[in-house]
Amino acid sequence: MSVLARPADRIHLEWRNRVIAEYTSAAITARVLHLTVICGLDRPLQDTALRIVRDELDHAALSDEARLALGDTDEPLGLEVGRLDPPRGSDGPLAELVDHVCTSFCFGETLAVPLFAAMRARADHPAIQPVLTRVLADEAVHRGFGWDALDALLALDPDGVRARAATTLPTALQSYRAAYHDIGDGSPLTAEELSAGLLPHGAYREVFRETVLKTIVPRLGSRGIALDHGLHDAA
Repeated sequence: MSVLARPADRIHLEWRNRVIAEYTSAAITARVLHLTVICGLDRPLQDTALRIVRDELDHAALSDEARLALGDTDEPLGLEVGRLDPPRGSDGPLAELVDHVCTSFCFGETLAVPLFAAMRARADHPAIQPVLTRVLADEAVHRGFGWDALDALLALDPDGVRARAATTLPTALQSYRAAYHDIGDGSPLTAEELSAGLLPHGAYREVFRETVLKTIVPRLGSRGIALDHGLHDAA
């Protein structure tokens, strides 16, 4: 029986998506770990990548427990193989690793930290708070791995990595912008939905803008990588 008195469909969808996203992140990071070995990155980075795979699998399991506690069906969730095993790049392992680091970590995990902080600040459901607290603590480590990995890649091939990042980052920016910024307001969230960790669309837009402008772009710039974000006049 649901812990919530009147479980909402949006709550269940949010946590189903969370399970799938965390499991997908585990699969992508497993590939990243493989690539760090192939490319000869230092052992501490490999150890952190291995930890992240475990973290993401834990997050998926915790999110699955949360969605069940929130009254969702106990039927297994379907996962698309194409999401778990994206096509290999044709430009070699170093280029593929740069793509993953830029997209999944310098963008994805860097955005995840303030997003989960915003979710946790609003959520007070007893089945959700412990999950968000654990995930938020881990995401800070995952974010740090991304920027440390980018530094290690730049040390290997400064010009090549900067050129590849300049090609990859605009696509990553547009993908995350479409998901978190260029969205309508949506219908207002109920108190139950806020309690379960859902965020208003306006919060997604604010976090995206703040993170891109104040964290991602400056960090890239300090590494000699420019990113035209196009957010100057955005509302």
